[in-house]
Amino acid sequence: MKKYSVILILILVTGLTAGCIGSNDSTTSSQTTSQQTEHTPSTTTTESISSTTTEQSPTETPTKITTDELLAGVSGIEQFTYTANAEISMLVVVKQANLTQRDNVTLAIRETGYMDFESWSAWINTTTISVPDNASTNTSRIVVGNVTYIQTPMGWIKTSDPATADFMWRYNLVSLAKKYLRRTPDEREEGKTLVLRYYLSDQEVVPLAMMYFAATQDTQVSVENGLLELYFDGGNLIGGRISFSVSTVTSIDDPTIGKMTITQDGSWSETIAITSVNEKRKVTEPST
Repeated sequence: MKKYSVILILILVTGLTAGCIGSNDSTTSSQTTSQQTEHTPSTTTTESISSTTTEQSPTETPTKITTDELLAGVSGIEQFTYTANAEISMLVVVKQANLTQRDNVTLAIRETGYMDFESWSAWINTTTISVPDNASTNTSRIVVGNVTYIQTPMGWIKTSDPATADFMWRYNLVSLAKKYLRRTPDEREEGKTLVLRYYLSDQEVVPLAMMYFAATQDTQVSVENGLLELYFDGGNLIGGRISFSVSTVTSIDDPTIGKMTITQDGSWSETIAITSVNEKRKVTEPST
């Protein structure tokens, strides 16, 4: 079990690094330099003592907040911090020489981050842990302008490819909310917390799956059952969830673990909670 947990963690780390550096997306993020620190319906009946008639007021219907109003609020977010908890459950099949082995692997991913849409700077710290054997790895990403620094077990990797930073700006919760609030949600659940649900096409989810699961350029990735949920309290975005099913086939030729073909079938589910909004923090480049 532990062996395949380590292999899956290796694929995630390698996929994130290779996906960032090997992206050909040419979209460039704007850059600005900044160094600052931090109701139910009710019916009213009025009876007149001197009259036999009863006067009834019209039923009052509470006004639901519209997606346009929600979008206006989200559009006002210039900086935010968040915590995220993701779970990956996979059936991993490893073929090496004449040996085929399979195992069920579960990974827990804990992430904290800060993103600044004014200065186009960000930091993200991630810990990936296999369950239940607790094999783990830590990674960090720092973005300053269009330059991205990725910390791996081998040290910091610097890339000036704007597509690397562009992925972070496209696939964070606030940016996703800005995009999908322009569409009518597939489901709307009213309550103390307003929940909007959007069913995602495979094409909408593939870039996210590729970033995390494509360990090599030849990795085959397919996805389905994509779902985005957005959570609001009093009109304010407070969190969300994204989930999908994923299948991958990866061929590895590594001097440490040898030649092997790894097939993975399972699911990804991540819940995000926004912890602060519009509190500016300083982001600096790491020493490399």
